[in-house]
Amino acid sequence: MGFKSNYQGGTSIESPEALLLDLRNRKIEGLLSHQADVLRVYQGKMNVPDVAMELPTGSGKTLIGILIGEYRRRMQHERVVYLCPTKQLVHQVVEEAKNKYDIHPIAFTGSHRKYNPLDKAAYRDGEAIAVTTYSSLFNSGPFFDNPNFIILDDAHAAENYLVKFWSMQVNRFEHGNLYHQLLETFKHSMPLEQYQRMKSDSATPDDKGWVEKLPTPKFAQLIPQVIPLLDEATPGIDGLKYDWRVLRNHLRACHVYVSWNEILIRPIIPPSTTFIPFSSAKQRLYLSATLGSGGELERITGRRNIERIKAPEGWDKHGIGRRLFFFPETSGIKEESGQVMVNLVKESPRALLLVKDDSSEKYLMEWFNTNTDRTVFLAEDIERTKHTFTSHTNAVAILANRYDGINLAGDECRLEVMWGLPSASNLQERFLESRMSAQLLLRERIRTRLVQAIGRCTRSATDYSVVCIYGEDLSNRLLQHENLKLYHPELQAELSFGREESKQANSVEDFLDMYRIFLKQNSPEWRAADQQIIVRRQGAKQAPDPNIDVLEKAVSFELSYQEAMWSGDYERALENANRVTSLLSGDALKGYRGFWYYLAGCAAWYASQSNENFKAIAQQRFNQAANCTSSVPWLRKLVEFDSLGHVEDQDPYTPVLIERLEFELNKMGTTNDRKFENRVNEILSGLADQTDSKRFERAHVDLGRLLGYNADNTDEDGGPDPWWIVGDFCLTAEDYTETDGKKPISLYKVRQANDHPTWISKKVPGISENTEFVRVIISPSNSVESAAVTIARDVAYWNQESFVKWAHESIAVIRRLRLDFPGEGDEMWREKAIIAYRENGMDPLSIKERLKMSPISSLTILG
Repeated sequence: MGFKSNYQGGTSIESPEALLLDLRNRKIEGLLSHQADVLRVYQGKMNVPDVAMELPTGSGKTLIGILIGEYRRRMQHERVVYLCPTKQLVHQVVEEAKNKYDIHPIAFTGSHRKYNPLDKAAYRDGEAIAVTTYSSLFNSGPFFDNPNFIILDDAHAAENYLVKFWSMQVNRFEHGNLYHQLLETFKHSMPLEQYQRMKSDSATPDDKGWVEKLPTPKFAQLIPQVIPLLDEATPGIDGLKYDWRVLRNHLRACHVYVSWNEILIRPIIPPSTTFIPFSSAKQRLYLSATLGSGGELERITGRRNIERIKAPEGWDKHGIGRRLFFFPETSGIKEESGQVMVNLVKESPRALLLVKDDSSEKYLMEWFNTNTDRTVFLAEDIERTKHTFTSHTNAVAILANRYDGINLAGDECRLEVMWGLPSASNLQERFLESRMSAQLLLRERIRTRLVQAIGRCTRSATDYSVVCIYGEDLSNRLLQHENLKLYHPELQAELSFGREESKQANSVEDFLDMYRIFLKQNSPEWRAADQQIIVRRQGAKQAPDPNIDVLEKAVSFELSYQEAMWSGDYERALENANRVTSLLSGDALKGYRGFWYYLAGCAAWYASQSNENFKAIAQQRFNQAANCTSSVPWLRKLVEFDSLGHVEDQDPYTPVLIERLEFELNKMGTTNDRKFENRVNEILSGLADQTDSKRFERAHVDLGRLLGYNADNTDEDGGPDPWWIVGDFCLTAEDYTETDGKKPISLYKVRQANDHPTWISKKVPGISENTEFVRVIISPSNSVESAAVTIARDVAYWNQESFVKWAHESIAVIRRLRLDFPGEGDEMWREKAIIAYRENGMDPLSIKERLKMSPISSLTILG
């Protein structure tokens, strides 16, 4: 006979810790001591609106979150939503909760129209926790419209999911017609050179990496054109029509960023207080292995006053698992460094490759498919479950821009490869980093992403994996002293050990030997090595940047600024932006301070539309912004300088050259001199060659590119030899070097030089009617035909020997600048580089003045 009684009396469970004891079918004995400690601290914060828990990987984060959710569901009859970044993690959390903890949540993925009616009723009636993705909550018509308690797992990853709800991303390839219509609408609000970059179908890597921001006052004037355009275009585009509904009435609170790949419209910070399903919950609980500091969680979520529960005592020295780092590009094997990854993958049944972008993913996928017998898995292949990958014995998973959301524990994967730096994840971040030099703000975000990425294959205290690092920019972010000290002592020790061992590796086989020893965790060889890491750990100390505290104090005013802008209260927005700038003092925060001066100017400019008194304040703030950065020339053009006694900067070119120099230095890397010195040798030896004109021209082009100019060449008759362009400056050259110098420069050569501007204007994108052409002939000849002088139109002469000497001096300047190059976006380094360019005659205005003193008529005239 079955049980018949149906007693419904009330129950009282005093804590989540006590609840676990009643879950009789759980597969764990009980809580670990640190888990119990965290839960007891949480007991005192049950009614705090926003609580964050820092729980290192492997410390039982899922158990803590799901147990608290179940306790609140049972005892407070709350509707509980547990948010995960990906569908794969949704199913992983549900499976773990059921099989390990005897808690039975329900997975909700896909369209809410296809949710099971019984599952929907169970959630609404508070009978089960709903586990779903961030995007299931943050959309214009969520099923989860009134949760009482929200758990945000991997909260550090929440920004892209939150801000996507308040963002419109118009992709060049997915929304081609709309992208180009918007580009045409914005054409006259950006420099012509930038417009041409975006317009071109054959963009260079530098062009693709460039991001421009539409100045807010110019965008505001275009809003009457933008609204009808997007009203008409978006209804037929599923993804964009919902985004447009959210932003349409708040465009004045948004910013527009333009790149070759996409156009992004978004506010600075997600105005999450305006989204009722999120803001009306009784509590939001943020779970993360790395919460970050400096107010980052508040900026990510748009929530203020988030109370933090720190990592359990003792975790400040001890990390999770063991990682053995390889840095093949810093070893002595040079060109064979890539083979290390290939051979390691061959040694491993499964390997995880984390790459920074889609192009890297495509390249590696094609390479593995063509050159190996490996089965390649991409993100969509393991979205529902990772089982197909983890059960395979000859597989490699390649994931682009996915530094979290995949957990591979134990023997599921022992080899992880990181290919490139996971830096800016959206155009706003790229603008702040590359144009406004707000490195300090983004350094913490990037550090968090790196820590998360490194831990993908070490999920418990006894877990272990090799992490193989590729990319100079990534190596710098991990190994440079000012970056290394920011990490946990355990990770510092692992990185230092890996760097030293990699430097001493002289062959691919050396790395394979270390890998094989590492896999034998109980071997005497590895035990001795592990002891070295432990000793290093004891001497390491994590030292956050002292400016982090300033950023933390500023974040409350940043959120108030965003709220005021969203509601159209521009005077209050200006007041809060002023509070932010008053806090952001010091050189390290100069770039970010400049950005907030600009935002203050935008708020004042909007306020001036109804009150003229704010016009002078807008001018002052824009001028202060321009004084904080040399890399955004249009900032000065926002100011009416006459009334303030200023004159516009006469050199808008050099800051652009320095940004492009950064791109070149990043591409070659700074931890290893080989690529740089090989390139320099090619340039200088090519320029000294008087027998091979094509080699000279190739070197001439590459010298220009190294210095930051947009340099190129053509084989067409009548075209210039190399040309160097930046902004509205164009240096066009006729290289006449295949001579001993005794022949005079001919009429033909001068005629060609005369015609270069006409050819370039017709053939080269980005040339405006305002472009200033400087014509020059480079040659060892010291004489010129008299007829040539007669027709010469401001043609200058540059002696080849003198030009080569100038190239040597210029490269010496680059070499010195490279020694202390800290990475992209450091304003102090940029200012130093600008001064060096001007002092050494490498900037356009100096070159122009130099050549002005050396007309072709100054040579000996023959005939």
